[in-house]
This record gives sequence, structure tokens and C-alpha cells, in this order.
Amino acid sequence: MCGTLRGYMVHRSGHSLNRVVPIILILLSASLSGCFGDDEISSEIDDENNVVEIEWGEPYYMPRHEECIDPDNGQDPGYEGYGIGYEPSISITNNGNMFITAHKDLRWGGEDSPIPVILDPDDPGPWWACTDGQETSWDYWASWFWASYDNGTTWGHGEEFDPTPGNMLFANYLAGGSECLGDEGDIAVDAMDTVFYLDTTLEDNWWHILGDNGTTYESGACARMNTMAADDRPWVAAQGDGIIHYLGNSGASPPECSGDSGRYWYYHSENSGSSFSQCYSMPGGWSTISSQNHGPYVFVVQEDADSSSGTVHVRISDDYGRGTGPGPSDGSWASPVDIGPRNGNCPEGYPVINNNEKGTVAAVWADCPNGGTGPWMMRFAISYDNGTNWSESWDVTPFDRGINMYPFISISEEDVVSLAFYGLDFNQNGSEDGYTSGKEWYLYAGALREPSFNDSWSFSVADPTPLHIVTDYEEDSGDTHALHDFFETVISADGTWLGIAYQENIGLHPFEENEEQRYIKFVRGELDVLTS
Repeated sequence: MCGTLRGYMVHRSGHSLNRVVPIILILLSASLSGCFGDDEISSEIDDENNVVEIEWGEPYYMPRHEECIDPDNGQDPGYEGYGIGYEPSISITNNGNMFITAHKDLRWGGEDSPIPVILDPDDPGPWWACTDGQETSWDYWASWFWASYDNGTTWGHGEEFDPTPGNMLFANYLAGGSECLGDEGDIAVDAMDTVFYLDTTLEDNWWHILGDNGTTYESGACARMNTMAADDRPWVAAQGDGIIHYLGNSGASPPECSGDSGRYWYYHSENSGSSFSQCYSMPGGWSTISSQNHGPYVFVVQEDADSSSGTVHVRISDDYGRGTGPGPSDGSWASPVDIGPRNGNCPEGYPVINNNEKGTVAAVWADCPNGGTGPWMMRFAISYDNGTNWSESWDVTPFDRGINMYPFISISEEDVVSLAFYGLDFNQNGSEDGYTSGKEWYLYAGALREPSFNDSWSFSVADPTPLHIVTDYEEDSGDTHALHDFFETVISADGTWLGIAYQENIGLHPFEENEEQRYIKFVRGELDVLTS
């Protein structure tokens, strides 16, 4: 019952916290106390006609292949059938097929996997997948690739992502998609409903291409991207018929590229990834990318620099990102446009951008003016003309005191804009202190129709189960990274529901001190767009 409650809401307008509505708390207190303890986050039913209420369904854990489940591999009892991973990405086709990938747990790739061996060089060993006796959480060599063909009702593994038992020394890297050794990836869908899944090996990237709304595996075995940069987190967008945008996080300037410098490098393909332009630098800090499906616009949002303060700016191409190559070469990218301030340096906090086909584009970012464990802020800016004119960014901070980590945006074609984030309310259970042991992280989301400057957001808890509980170690060390670097959301093509891929921590990690087991989940929320 807790998963469908709408009343547990956080409501902010500018910097002022709305007052608690007593009658709502009385009516909901019995149900909410069972879900969230004694939290007293401000609750208010917002009568503004642009608020879109969300009714949440039951959360779903991503599955493992049945033949790879090992009850003795260290997973908590009852969770052996679920995939271990973190930092999930999600994409959707026009018919509602969805695809999720997640970072593999490299320390959980077998009892003698290479990462633990780095700490014990006298006991070398390979990575393993789907093998009894090796305590592995991997089903195959590629990063996780889950698929749903019924609008998120059930989930399985994508086409050609079957188990690959054995170790890395004997893996058949020509057998198909699941045999391509990967670490983490990203997914994009073009206007033809072709799914492009990029999986990085840190040294380079593999492409997996699936046609027919993601149901037919079309790419060759382990198709290399052949970029000149060694990448960490890949970001992918797609549009038209096989136009792909890849934004690579190299962290440093690749020496073989050019005299340009930068953390991020942009690569462009118009032949479904068969070849890419190389080495176009986009100097700045943390960054993400999005594009129209049918139209020509591409958007990159990023911190203006790798610095503790500054601005957030947006780079825009109105010609599919064309004309980019070894610098100096601006191609069709306009000069960056500042859309708002940064007053702190959140731990690995990516500003996020998204858009629709009719010209709406929006950006959101977390800000940390009080340090990593002090109260955070969240800022939002929107344009209704493909970034030609932007609203002034405004404060959409959800808590009077708390942390709003990794906010993500989705936008429907009817201009319903959803925001979701990992949230920790310092005031929960009547507390007056800050980031302390025992406090609970939750998944929050809210939606507005056609938001404009200083509009208020109402956020509800999307999953009544805490995603993580702050530990003594995290309080003492100021570590807020338990849920890692990001998660993602999608809105269905008809704009009637929101899907979220996210992470939940359960039980102690068998191979990492002060870490937990990480599980990937999905939840769907029905958007009340007809009566809003």
C-alpha cells in the first residue's frame, strides 16, 4: 500500500518551506509511519493546476539468469536472484520497450578476480562469470543489459545477452553481445527505434545495436568504437536514422588528439557507429548530453570548469552536431550559454539536460554551498525555444535541510517535466542535527506541466524502502557516495507514465570494507495528466 501513497510530499517555493497541513498528517500518519518511521517532512496537497500527481507501482528488482544464481556467493538470503550493479541508465522506444544497463561490480567477479589481486600480487587470478565455486555476481562478460517488452511489467535480459560461464582467459569474445568484456555503459534510441548500447572497457568501447524496437541484435560481434581516447563514463544520444553522439569522459587530454584540452571529448557518427569523428574537445567540468529524436538539435550541459564554484553552461548544435573534428573546430556548436550559478562542488554531481521534439529543453543540477555534508541546493532552468532563450535558473531545493543527490530530468511531448533524485532529509524523525548515522535515503520524484520561473515542485517518495541508511563510517568520514554517481528516468511516448531505474543497497559487501551489496531496481509511476 505504501508504494501508491501520494501524500508524502516535499513542497518548496524559492527558499521558503511550506507549513504542514495538520489534517493531512492526521489522515496519513498511520500509513506513513509504517513506511517512513516518524519523519515529519512538510506535506501539502498543491492546488496549482500545473502539478502532475504520480501514483507509484510496485518496485521491481533486476533479475539474474536462473542458471547463474549462486546461493553461496555472498549475496544476502532472498536476494540471490537479483543482479549486483550500480549507476543505472535507462532508455525507451516508442512502443514502450525499455532497456537498462548498470556498472558491473568489478570486485565481485570471482574469488580471485584481478582487482583484489592488485592488493595481493602473489595470488593472481582471472575474472569469472556464471561459474559455481567462484563467488561471482556476473552472468556474462558484458555489462548488465536488461530489457522489458511490456512497459516495465516484467524484466529479463536483452537479446543476445545470455550467460557466458567461464573465466576471462577462456571467454569466446566472438560468440555474441554478452561475450564482450565491459565495465559500464549507456543507451540511446534514434528516430527509427534502433537501440544503441555502448559498453566501455576503459581502454575503448564496444557497440551493441538492436533493431525492431530493441528486439533484434544487429551489430557484429564485439564491434569496437576505435576512439582515440581512453574513457571512463560514456554518455550517448541518438537521433534521425543512425546519427550517434558520444560524449567521453577522459579526465585528461588524450595525447594523440590535438592541442586542445579538456575533460570531455565529443565524437560524432552518421552511419550507426561504423565510424566516428575524433577528438573534438569540450572543455569544462562534469557534463551530460541529449538530442532531439527527429529534429536537428543537440544539447550538452556542463560545469564551466573543473572548479569548486562557477557556472553551468549549455552547448547547442542546431545541425545534428556536424562539423566536429580535431580542433580548433567548432563545427555547428554555438558558444556556451551560462544558465545559472554553482556555489559549491558536490561529490561527482553531474548537471543533467533533456529535451523533447517541440523545442523544450531543461537542465537541473545539485549545488553544495555548505560543503558535501551540509544542506544541499537544487537548481533548475528551462527553455521553450531550443535554448535560444532561457528562464532565470531558480531554487527547487526539496528540503529545508538535506541532500538532493543526482537529480535527473525527463520531458514529455506535452511539456510534462519530471525531476527525480536520491534524497536524505536531515529533519526526518524530528531530528535537528545533520548528516548522521541512521538516517535514510529515499528515491523522490515529482512532475510539473510547463514549469516557469519560481514554480513550486511537489516531490513524493517513489519507493517506500530506504535505498541506504547512513553508517557510522560515513558520518565520521563525510562519505555521501553510497549510492554512487547517477541514475536515470524515462517518460512513455504517450506521456502517461514515468519509469525510473535506480539503486538500492542491501547487506554488507563480501569483498569491500565499508561498502554494501548494490542492487538495481525499476519503478513505474502513473502520471495523472488527464486531470491535472
